[in-house]
Amino acid sequence: MRTSLSALSGNFIENRDIVKSYFPWESSYLYPVCAAIFTDKRIKADPAQLENCKNLLKSQTGVFSNFRSTAKLAMIAMMAVDENPAEKLDKALRVYDALKEHFWGSQYLPVASMIIADMVEPIRYEEIAVRTRHIYDLMKNEHPFLTSGEDSVFAAMLALSRLTDDQWSEKQRI
Repeated sequence: MRTSLSALSGNFIENRDIVKSYFPWESSYLYPVCAAIFTDKRIKADPAQLENCKNLLKSQTGVFSNFRSTAKLAMIAMMAVDENPAEKLDKALRVYDALKEHFWGSQYLPVASMIIADMVEPIRYEEIAVRTRHIYDLMKNEHPFLTSGEDSVFAAMLALSRLTDDQWSEKQRI
């Protein structure tokens, strides 16, 4: 146990340093997030793959795209750990389009899109987008001043669960 924890810690630090050296001007908060993405998959960050994913993101999204905002580095890392980054981005963009029909565009929706694209078949994108909005509305009704745009990611994760709306609402009250 101690050896594997030590190995994971070392891998995390190495990945953080690789990402930090390759993207020196990004937010320092994102380096550990990206390191965790690589470490979770037991992958060492590869600068060539990071460059490939950065260029792919740049070529498939516009200058003002929310995919290129605050969480851009996390998007690149999520693509870099995938076997087919182009397909992952394509799926995430389709999920994002479905979510945008129910939400205002925000810097948080791309994160939700990447998560949904990993966990759901394309035929269910619209269904999950509708459920995400419904859960978000329930959250907003319960806590109108506390619920904001970043909660759309949490609503998306709840929409992916097998819990019914009543079940997760009940668990929230416990």
